[in-house]
Amino acid sequence: MLNFYHRMRFFLPSASRQNVSVAFATEKLDVWFAFLQLITAMQVRINKQQFEGGVPAHWSAASALQSHVLNTLSLMFPDGERFFVRSVKYFSDRASDDKMRAEIKAFIGQEMQHGAAHDSFNAAIRPGLADMGWFMYLFTVPTFQGLEPWVHKLDFGMEFGRVGALSVTAAAENMTAGFANMVFEDKELQTAVREDIRDLFMWHAAEEIEHRDLAFDLLKKVNGAYWVRMFGATVAYSIIFAYVVAGTAWFMLNDKNYPWAKLPGDLVKIFTDKFGLGRLFFEGFVDYARPDFHPSDVPAHPQAAQYLEKMAS
Repeated sequence: MLNFYHRMRFFLPSASRQNVSVAFATEKLDVWFAFLQLITAMQVRINKQQFEGGVPAHWSAASALQSHVLNTLSLMFPDGERFFVRSVKYFSDRASDDKMRAEIKAFIGQEMQHGAAHDSFNAAIRPGLADMGWFMYLFTVPTFQGLEPWVHKLDFGMEFGRVGALSVTAAAENMTAGFANMVFEDKELQTAVREDIRDLFMWHAAEEIEHRDLAFDLLKKVNGAYWVRMFGATVAYSIIFAYVVAGTAWFMLNDKNYPWAKLPGDLVKIFTDKFGLGRLFFEGFVDYARPDFHPSDVPAHPQAAQYLEKMAS
């Protein structure tokens, strides 16, 4: 029903989309409509948390394992977000209308703010973690200073390198949007962590859901071939999986207070719970592989819209 409503409203004239009655809809449809309205006016919001006093390694109440998975992802976010910005910005002239051009500008602003906020979070948590200098070197230097510039030069008559980078971005954005729903669903994460950490991840998650369509829609305009989409998905999911496993394992092995007795149960939970990060990762890839897939097919969590509304008030 959500998908039907989302698709049918775009057959209406522009003015009607703004004023169409949703009296027939359920409460969830009302929230989803409100979220769509937010997307049409996507904006850059700033998170100013400074994480005073540092951040403990095991900050997530869900488990020490989830803490280290999210710690690893947080280390990857700043450089990853900047890669997304470069990939989308290169094709900004392919935007088909003023709305998409405005959303590209907002996307760039949002991603730059996410990177800056996670830089602050990473600086606060780094003293309590094992040294990750080797990890950050392997993640940034070969990938963004070596591989990325070389791939950009590949053309094959279709700007293959640049299109590939945008395809990787579209897939990674779909992945993070899936993780974002977990942030709003995981009651332990919402209620038990420190308020400043909770605000960081909820703000980041809500905006990932807000702009999740952009890179995918831009890719379709640049090159909508299915193999191009799946090339980017294979690269994105493989690289991210490898780095997250390596970083998480390093944190765990060097964590003197790691609760090893809980690891088997935590692994089962992270791969089997409906909103477990591992399960979301693999289900996200399978869903993305559907030929008729679009990011908007997956309903946004209602609390994401409510959180952005709260920030605007």
